[in-house]
Parts: sequence; C-alpha cells; structure tokens
Amino acid sequence: MSYYDNNLENLEEVERSTRCLHLIPKFWELKCRMRPLLAINTEINNWDIPMRKYCYSYPLYIYINFRIETIMASTIKPEVFQPNDPSNSSGNISEHLACGYIILNCENVSDKWKCIYCFLIIKEPIQLMECGHRACKGCHESRAALATDGIMICPVEECKQQYYKAQVMNDRAFKKELDILPVICRHKMDQNCTWTGPLRAYQEHLDQAHIHYPCDLCRQIFSSSQALEDHKSKTCPSLFQACPLAPYCCQEMIPKADFSAHLWSAKHQETIALFLIGKYEIPDTFEQDQSMESSSAASELEQRTYEKLSDLAEKVQKLNDDTVTLSRDFVKLNELSQITIQEINHYQTATNERNVFMSSLQPKQDSIQKDIERLKQNLEENQHVSTDGTLTWRVDRVAERMADAQSERQPSIYSPVFYSSATGYKMRVRLYLHGDGNARRTHMSLFFLLMKGDYDALLPWPFSYKVTFCLFDQTGNNRHIIDSFRPDVKSNSFQRPQTDANIASGIPKFFPLPMIQQDDNPYVRDDILFIKIIVDLHDTPKLILPFMLTLNPGLPYHVQQVLINQEKIKRDQQQNTLTMITATQPTPMNTCG
Repeated sequence: MSYYDNNLENLEEVERSTRCLHLIPKFWELKCRMRPLLAINTEINNWDIPMRKYCYSYPLYIYINFRIETIMASTIKPEVFQPNDPSNSSGNISEHLACGYIILNCENVSDKWKCIYCFLIIKEPIQLMECGHRACKGCHESRAALATDGIMICPVEECKQQYYKAQVMNDRAFKKELDILPVICRHKMDQNCTWTGPLRAYQEHLDQAHIHYPCDLCRQIFSSSQALEDHKSKTCPSLFQACPLAPYCCQEMIPKADFSAHLWSAKHQETIALFLIGKYEIPDTFEQDQSMESSSAASELEQRTYEKLSDLAEKVQKLNDDTVTLSRDFVKLNELSQITIQEINHYQTATNERNVFMSSLQPKQDSIQKDIERLKQNLEENQHVSTDGTLTWRVDRVAERMADAQSERQPSIYSPVFYSSATGYKMRVRLYLHGDGNARRTHMSLFFLLMKGDYDALLPWPFSYKVTFCLFDQTGNNRHIIDSFRPDVKSNSFQRPQTDANIASGIPKFFPLPMIQQDDNPYVRDDILFIKIIVDLHDTPKLILPFMLTLNPGLPYHVQQVLINQEKIKRDQQQNTLTMITATQPTPMNTCG
C-alpha cells in the first residue's frame, strides 16, 4: 500500500478528505488570490509556513503544493493550458509550472538549490546581481511584471536588498550543477511512481508519465478523471446557486463560492429587513424547501441583528458617557492651559530681562577677566623675581629639552623675567640648547632680551650696560664658563622696546655642545644646569668677575656687594703697592769696560 492508502485509503479519498479540503481553501486558495501581492511585498512568501504546520506529513504538503502551484502557474502563463486548444481536446495537461520543480525529497535538499520566491527546486535559474541570491526565471518575471518603478526587493529575510528588475542574469554555471541534482518524483506517494534521476530528466518524466485533468470552470487540476467529476459535482467553487429571495433581491445565478458573501451583502440584508416589517411577502410559487431556508435565514438574521443592535446601543451609551466626561476634562484642561500660558509668559518676560542684564554685564566681565589675567601674569613673574640686575637660572630636564631642541619641537627656552632694580630695566634670557644660526648643532647659544617695562619712560636709552653669562661648574672646582658682551647702542635690540620684547642679542657660540653632551661633564648634574646672568651696573673690573662668581649664592645681595667691594679695595691696594715697588727700584746703569 502507498502512503495515502495507509492514511486516507486512496487518492480519491484525498481529494474528498475533510482535512485536505480544509487546508486548500484556508491556505492555498488564499495564496492564489494574493498572487499579485507576492511581487510587491516578498514577505508574503512566508504563507507556506502555517501550511507546513497543519499538513500532517510532508508528502501531503507536496501533494497540495502541486495542486495549487499548477493552478497558479496557469494564471501566470495562460499558454500552459488552453481548454479550447484543438491539440488539447482531451482536456488533460502535463505538468509545466512557471515556478520551480516539486520533488519528494525537497526537504533533504540544501537551500542553495531552492528558489527564494517559491522555495521549490529552481527552474531556469537566474541570479540577482546585487546580492547573489538565485530564483526561478518564471518566479522573477511574474513579480517583475508588477514591480513599482521596476524596483524589487530580495525576499531573503537577512538580505532585503533592493534591485531593479533588469539586474539579473542567467546562471548557466549554476544550471550545470543543478542538472545533476538527484531527485525523487513527487508522485511516489500518490501514484506509486518509482522514478528517480537527475533533475535535467525530471520534466521529461513528468510530461510522459503524469498527465493531469483541469476543471474547465475553476481551472483547478486533478490527477484522475474520477477526481475531476467528484470536484465538479460537489466542491467546485464555480458552481452557481439562485438567491432564495430572487424576486426581490438578486435574480442572477450566484457562484457557490460567492453565495455566503451574497447572503451578508447590504442588498440581501435590506431585503430581509423589508420581509421582517411586512413590506414583502414570500410568494406561494416558492418551493417548500426554499421557503423554509429563507425563513430560517431570516430568523437567524433577525436574532443576530437584534443582538448587534443591542450591542451597538450599549456602545453608544458608553460613548455618550465618555463624551460628557471628556467635555468636563477638556474644560479643566483649558483652564489649566490658560494658567500655564500666563506663567510661561511671566517666566519668558523674566528671562528676557535677565538676558538683557547679563548682556550689560558682559563688557564688565571681559574687562575684569583681562585684569585677572594681567595680575596673574604679574604675580607669576614677580613671585621669585630678581631686582638687582642678576639672575641665577635653574634649567631642569636638560636631556629632554636637549632632545626637543635637536628635533626642533622646541628649539629654545626662556628664563624668568628679572629687573635691574624695582623700577629698572625688564629683562630675560633665551637659551638655545642645540645652538642657533651658524652655531646650530655645534654650540649652545645664549641671548639677552630687553622687554617692555612699566618704567621705561624714566630710564636712559639705549641700554649700554655690559652683560655677563656664567655656566656654573657644579663640582666645586670653580671651572665656570664665563663670557660677556657690551651692547651695540646703535642696534634696535637695545633701544626702548616698542613691543613686548626686542630682538634677542648675545653670544651664539657660548659653549661647545660636545663638552656639555659628555656624561661626566661638571656642568650638568642630576639633569640640571645653572646659568647666571649679570648686568654690570657698577662697571665691575673684569678681574673681579671670577671672584663674584665664587661667592656663596645663599648670601644676601647686600652682603655679596660688601665682599665684592672689599675685594676691589684689596686688589686696588695690591696694584698700588706693586706700582710703588716698581717706581722705587733703581734704574740699572750701563758701565763701560
């Protein structure tokens, strides 16, 4: 016995089965009616998911799928079946579907071989250029014919790529692989067909071994003439029936499939209502069964109408109550909205006044901010400022600063500001650790800058005092590097500053780089070096400079000045003594021998 013999006794029983008839109109006829939408919204293709759920076996799913797909194929390609075609006088047709191939082992075949539209084995494969998915040529063309502006959407859930209907190509290489796919004839269960083979021979087998019989009324296709006759006599949706109120309602024959809709149409219900109020009487010429059927339908309609009217009356009353409540709420909300608007206007006025006030404060705030910045800068400059014409500058992170100067990220650094006196010249020093100009990469360069000060109007110009630079020996051996220069009074560098600072001037080749780059040089200790700048306001003799630089920097300035003056007096006394000794020595006399 075949599968259907075991479950439904025989194939004809499948056609008449309550289960089969229940499934076909609920799912498959719905698919036929919604066929034009499938080309517009591809998500409707998921219609077959509930169908598979309710089919109690996959073979039954295949069987029903074949029936409905064949009907749909004939609506897409009318040339498949032409009842009036002389060549088809017998009224039977072979299985030529516009969609894919239906095979028994479809669920065991990879999705790679299935159409993205009909989920069957691909027939005449084409490939979408945008996303690479494949479909039957017939499936694509049927949907392309209804596409808006020629734009289509790939139905694959993870893709949804938009593409133009012309952006497809025939996939010949894929068809060669598809042709050798092993398939099992879908009629193995319902017709005991034992054919298996490659897909390329499947259509020829269907054309030769499986002929089907279409209904000339509804175009549904059957596998035997007996099934077709049963369909025409019992289940064909195109059978006609007369309206029981035909003299007063509809006098035309109504298709059986549309009869239920007609009974609930406005015209038919109005006619029944007229019967109920006595305007129409049922003619005696009606047959008894028609009278009973109409009376029963009218009674049922009357009962349902009464129930519907009662329900509507309750809803109308509820709507009236809700309307009253909403009216009260609306009045309250309107009052609240007026109060809210007044408060908003009040706050808006206050905000505008505050904005005007804040705008008037903005210039004052800007002025105060500038004063704060200036005071902050003055505080930083004067926190440890020197006002005696000397500056001992501590330069830390020498290695890092040397690397920055070498890479030109920061070629130079500035010393703190110092003054010749509390109301004197404002000065600072600029250090190029890797040299500047002609001394670049060979010497450390040191330059002196005159800055614009608050008391410049009281000072003599040009600046003419000697400037001395000293790089300290930190080992205690007093091998300091000392160099001095006198200003060129004709240079702009020593005129009264007109900008924040004059152009720097000084000693480009102050100290050779190879010496300071040695690991054990005495001038850099713990990555720190010290430079002293002396503006000689007292015209100190050159011989006193080494002594000045050996003084303890921790001594107060006035103490250092006392020691310097004492050293000057001592040196002057030594010089006077030496002069006197030289003057008192007798002049050697020349003697003649």
